[in-house]
Amino acid sequence: MILIVGASAAQEGFQPAIARAEAPDLLIHNLSLGGANISEADQIIDIAINATPAQIIRRSVLVLAVSYPMFVPDNKRWSDPDFVPPDAIADGKILSDIQREAMRCSSICDPTSLLSKYAPEWLISLSRNRYAVYLGLVPRLPAHLTDPILKWKIWRYDPRRNPESKKAKKLPGNPSPVTDEPYLVMAYRQMDFLTKYMGQPEGVLQDEQFDKLRMLIDKASGAGFRVVVLDMPLPSWHRAKSPFFSPYETKLRNVLASYTSEGAIDFVSLVDAIADDDFRDSIHPKADAANHWARTLTERLRILHRIDLGG
Repeated sequence: MILIVGASAAQEGFQPAIARAEAPDLLIHNLSLGGANISEADQIIDIAINATPAQIIRRSVLVLAVSYPMFVPDNKRWSDPDFVPPDAIADGKILSDIQREAMRCSSICDPTSLLSKYAPEWLISLSRNRYAVYLGLVPRLPAHLTDPILKWKIWRYDPRRNPESKKAKKLPGNPSPVTDEPYLVMAYRQMDFLTKYMGQPEGVLQDEQFDKLRMLIDKASGAGFRVVVLDMPLPSWHRAKSPFFSPYETKLRNVLASYTSEGAIDFVSLVDAIADDDFRDSIHPKADAANHWARTLTERLRILHRIDLGG
């Protein structure tokens, strides 16, 4: 099994159906979550470990797909008004998307809970089936039903939707629709947002998320996963312009040095493996580039000595 965990770029770039075409003998799952930092990736991996039989984990590869925005500190990521409801910020509670979703499906989705352990199988199956029906409605519902402001105004983001803006229909007597912004204008604006989003002086990265990366690697390796840390692609101009990219690269390699030297993990860098015209913005792939991204990932995994992708 190949398990991919990262943020939105990995979510869009390494789609299981496409990756499976490159490695048909493998079970491939992508549990990446848009906007995740390392803390939330750790929560995702906790769920995966609890839900996966140990004999499968020991034959599986965890691809941890990281980039510098994933190292935003928890306090900034989970109290940012661009992402978090004002009432949650006012409460002073740091709740990730995973923790919020757990409120919808608490003990029945937790394989270690008392309910999962002791309830009759028919009751567990019935509860999960009801939750599955609810999940089918989620993309059409507010992101967090318990957050009043989101209940009415902000709706769940679907990375599969067409990222291009919808152009207004030209009707007789109406002015011509405004043309879309040039690609680089929009992409540079997004990169500037990411710089502000990091919530730290330019070029300065706190240790918090790097320490959590170490703990995550230790946990996943201890559970039996073969861990691959994947440094995600970025456009060349983004790598050159971002004040965080170079410090992040240095810090990431320093953190991973002891693991790679001992052969405890594999490190794969794709930062410059994707051409600039394969990006639709400053970080995400174009829809028609997903095949190339998935093929690039499977090819890099294939050459690692202890990872057999078949074929």
